[in-house]
Amino acid sequence: MTNSDRWVALHSLAMPPSTPMHRLALLREWLQPVTSSPKLHELTFETLAITSSLHDGPSTSGNAGVQNGVLYVRLHRPTKLNAFDMQMWHELEMLFAAIEHTPEVRAVVVRGEGRGFSSGMDLGVFAAMQELMTSFDCDGRKREALLRIVDRFQRIISAPERCRVPVIAAVHGSCIGGAVDFVTACDIRLCDASAEFSVKEVDLAIVADVGTLQRLPKLVGEQRAKELAYTGRAFCGVEAESMGLVLKSYADSTLLFEHATVLAATIASKSPLTVRGVKTAIQYQRDHSTQDALDQVRLWNAAMLHSADLTEAMTAIAMRKSPTYQD
Repeated sequence: MTNSDRWVALHSLAMPPSTPMHRLALLREWLQPVTSSPKLHELTFETLAITSSLHDGPSTSGNAGVQNGVLYVRLHRPTKLNAFDMQMWHELEMLFAAIEHTPEVRAVVVRGEGRGFSSGMDLGVFAAMQELMTSFDCDGRKREALLRIVDRFQRIISAPERCRVPVIAAVHGSCIGGAVDFVTACDIRLCDASAEFSVKEVDLAIVADVGTLQRLPKLVGEQRAKELAYTGRAFCGVEAESMGLVLKSYADSTLLFEHATVLAATIASKSPLTVRGVKTAIQYQRDHSTQDALDQVRLWNAAMLHSADLTEAMTAIAMRKSPTYQD
């Protein structure tokens, strides 16, 4: 059975996704290797929504949001403040895997449905993990299973960072715990005046282990990251902008979504090959020396510079028109 088959089979189970049995089934599924991924137009969602803009109502169509190169994604569990339950983890994994095979997607914008971005990890996930651990007789295998599950969480949270196109997080309302992990993995973060962030794991007696402690210090500085992670205190969008966590804090959600839309559309209008190269180069230099990063970008341009996009850009400049790039 392929991973796609398992995905379909899980959706056909006669149990709601919030039940402990379903959560446990999904966790057990994580112990199996991912062998394939559905195409974007094949996906339907329960905890995500793909829309044609940041302002439109939610949609369950996997391909509805590809508008002029931009995919608009909503975390869609508004009654649970978009908490990351097992279903959402699976759907995020499938979504980003599908984006890799959908060349018409040139930028992604993620927002939360309802009154906030996300309250972070659904506590039912922790309950399912504890239940799964009791099913092992061998302590070594129990700990190995936990290691593999956390590894899966880490890879899903890192999906925006690894994504071949830029991912923008548009944050309003609460962005707590695991949601901070997620947005720090995005390329650009914007928020509005209602945004409230918190590295909340310390209050659950958990060491944040899916990205915040690794990425936040590079965004806001080590000392500030330590203060936020040690205390779990909440901070607003204006402070998030001042410390560098977000690029810009807007007065309200209307302005936030308008600017996020314009930014995504601008990125989508550029050469996709070049944008991928820029993203790769910036991320590479973050973890390497200047010389290593120069070597990397030199190799990239040696391989990619002589492209149809370069010809199109030069022609457009000469003819004073907007370039049109292939996906």
